[in-house]
Amino acid sequence: MHRGPPRIYVQVPAYRDAQLVPTLRDLLDMAARPERLVVAVAWQHGQDEAWSAGELRRLSTHLLDLPATGSQGCNWARELLQQRWDGEEYTLFLDSHHRFVPGWDDALLDLHRRLQEGGVERPLLSGYLPPFDPADDPGGRVRAVYRMDLAERRGGLMYRLTGHVVPGWDGLRRPTAAAFVSLHLLFVEGRFNEVVPMDPGIYFFADEVAVALRAFTHGYDLFHPHVVLGWHLYDRGSRTTHWADHADGVTRTAQSLERIRSLYAGADLGSYGLGGLRSRHDYERLVGRRLCDEARHGGHNLEEVS
Repeated sequence: MHRGPPRIYVQVPAYRDAQLVPTLRDLLDMAARPERLVVAVAWQHGQDEAWSAGELRRLSTHLLDLPATGSQGCNWARELLQQRWDGEEYTLFLDSHHRFVPGWDDALLDLHRRLQEGGVERPLLSGYLPPFDPADDPGGRVRAVYRMDLAERRGGLMYRLTGHVVPGWDGLRRPTAAAFVSLHLLFVEGRFNEVVPMDPGIYFFADEVAVALRAFTHGYDLFHPHVVLGWHLYDRGSRTTHWADHADGVTRTAQSLERIRSLYAGADLGSYGLGGLRSRHDYERLVGRRLCDEARHGGHNLEEVS
């Protein structure tokens, strides 16, 4: 049993991303206690990225060396990373294109602790980070806190999310209740990796709705941090998307949509299904919307992922 300070298992899936090395450097440089971090990277790379292997081994605890040609998508990579969890007390899901505030690790641990002291048994902290511009950094960093909301249905299903700046966010004193989670910043107890394994059958969009639904039904209460913890690069100019490299992106999207439909309907998906502590109807009451609204949004839209 680990008897030292609590550890954070940091998970970073990266697909042909030039921002990966700068992200890891900043992650460690800005941590109050980098020695508490166990950093695992799913490095899905092309042949032109081999130069960074030595630096990545120095910056990470676990480096999964995965040729991009064999990648099955972001949630496939995320599940591989979850399988490397080794009992660390906390876990942090990130993307591979971030910058961080000084002491981000102390801040997340403190927010989690205060929620538990306030009576929340299983808090989960997650949200969309404000943007930054690598060409104008740190000058281009936006300071704001976002709440997440539904942006799009597809085939009648909750599908894509968006973020809205919280008015007066700098006056908030505690995390705010949330209905959705972000997979570019999700902080929770470590055993979440066993309780809610990422579903490789969900390709890209709607994975954040699916994880929020599954976490909530497994008894986790969702919160958005009320302070700025870092920044996220939304522009894809420094990276290649999985669907740009793999010709079956449209097929994967169609299959993913049907997988999501089954999840929303409460189908038995084994370890990738709903928990037993709350129902999908409880989640719909939390969100204030139905997961599936076939009456208003019939049919399928299988446009290429964009």
